[in-house]
Amino acid sequence: MTASDLIVVYRRLLESFGPQGWWPLSSLAGSGSFDGRGYHRGDFSYPRTAGQRFEIAMGAVLTQNTTWKNAEKVIKKLIGCGLLTPRAISRISLAELGQYIRASGYYNQKAKKLKILSDFFLKMEGRSSGYGQPAREQLLALWGIGPETADSILLYAYQLPHFVVDAYTRRLVARLGLVSGGESYDQFQLLVTGRLPREYELYSEFHALIVRQAKSYCRRKPLCADCPLRSGCNYFTAGEV
Repeated sequence: MTASDLIVVYRRLLESFGPQGWWPLSSLAGSGSFDGRGYHRGDFSYPRTAGQRFEIAMGAVLTQNTTWKNAEKVIKKLIGCGLLTPRAISRISLAELGQYIRASGYYNQKAKKLKILSDFFLKMEGRSSGYGQPAREQLLALWGIGPETADSILLYAYQLPHFVVDAYTRRLVARLGLVSGGESYDQFQLLVTGRLPREYELYSEFHALIVRQAKSYCRRKPLCADCPLRSGCNYFTAGEV
């Protein structure tokens, strides 16, 4: 795998789908550069506040093992109930929080995760204004926070160049023939980040585009006919479709 391979993939996806505007902020939907769902395409200046960073961190937990549509529904509900700050989450009972977030699935586990995450943010607030900036190791030490969620928080909430490796990324990059497919999370991440400029904007847009591509074409049962990456794709040329 070379840097040019990945840059070509990125450019084709960007040309096909355009900027994605991740991570969406439901609390700002319909204002300024935000569309009706909180996406801010081409504007990488967000998040700007501690509250917006926490909203993204909550979203990274709520979208575990479910669709963003379900997580988004929950976030809008939490916004309407004034439950979008670490202090508000820390004050509500675990059982009540679970009921608020039922639509995200695994709601009892996720309620516990959000409680732990809120306590963590409150401790950071005590050390630095704006909740501070967590280290990856600190996030991974929290119950229910794995590498994918930790990197999503660092990338989208703190604008740090941590490439997110999710199931969509693994599927697409393996089918393209750029990796073997058996790499661990950290090995896979290193293969990608070692061959791309270490830039927050690039990592953010690239990951969002991969998700869009995987949902549109590179599904479990792929739709290769109109795929913008069909040319040069090992999976397609090998006739595995």
